[in-house]
Amino acid sequence: MAIFAKPARALLCAALIAASTAEARAPAAGEPRIRTDRIILLDIQRVGGQLFSAGEQGWILRSDDDGASWQAVQTPADRTLTGLAFADDRLGIAVGHGATLLRTTDGGRQWTKVELDGIGRDSLLGVTHLGGQRFVVYGAFGHYLESLDGGLSWERKPVLDEEFDRHIARVLKVGGQLFLFGESGTLLRSSDLGASWERLPSPYEGSFFGGLATSSGTLLAFGMRGNLYRSTDHGDSWTKVPLETRAALQGGLVLADGRIVLLGNAGLVAISDDDGRSFAPGDKARGGLAQAVAVADGLLAVGDSGVQALRLASSTAN
Repeated sequence: MAIFAKPARALLCAALIAASTAEARAPAAGEPRIRTDRIILLDIQRVGGQLFSAGEQGWILRSDDDGASWQAVQTPADRTLTGLAFADDRLGIAVGHGATLLRTTDGGRQWTKVELDGIGRDSLLGVTHLGGQRFVVYGAFGHYLESLDGGLSWERKPVLDEEFDRHIARVLKVGGQLFLFGESGTLLRSSDLGASWERLPSPYEGSFFGGLATSSGTLLAFGMRGNLYRSTDHGDSWTKVPLETRAALQGGLVLADGRIVLLGNAGLVAISDDDGRSFAPGDKARGGLAQAVAVADGLLAVGDSGVQALRLASSTAN
């Protein structure tokens, strides 16, 4: 979740039929109690048969039943968590404000704090798993760190050069390439998993908050004021995709059937069934949404109104 934007994201499909709120289950002795409709959550990820969500005050929630109930997991963090990534069903990393970095090796039941050198108390805005034991974390003022040992140790890496200081919102792995989306229209590409970077021509001077890649290789870059751009040549050129909104786009996902869902502030949902050439508005969700995952009967979205379950209509695409 970008530090330079209000929390948001949302849901999918040409019909968002119903919205409901999940409740945290009754905690066992020693577990914290939390209302899942009264907490800001900025990321949600599926890890095997489990869901994990992270957000304000260091909270991490875990669900074993596709979001029907949630367990609050105690962590050593008290700052807002912005992102999650897992290597497998045991090893995971969470990052957040105040240079917070947490690590789990038991499938998210326990988290330990890892101290980072060289970034002060600046915010980390995201984490990306690059394969095996390799992760990168990134965030404010160009901070970009890499771990080759599953998050035990981290080394700061330059992006472009030592003077690079733009906020990094998202690093996306697409095959053997990395794409970096950030502040002030920053679009970068690496063909060696971050050892070197090249600046891509940017169609926009405002901040990008994220990007997606479809199964066909199409890239989408999105950000402030409903700005959305599409590339079919690995980022060498970009075409603006019109959207009927000025709301910031914060995230999204590509569904198994190929549809693309973009998520934004003020409950914005936009859906494409033509590989991102055009988008239609979905029903407005409750509050700002930060991210979503697909579940058996629709989507589960998180944001500034906690967890929302939304049922989706079947795709009409051929």
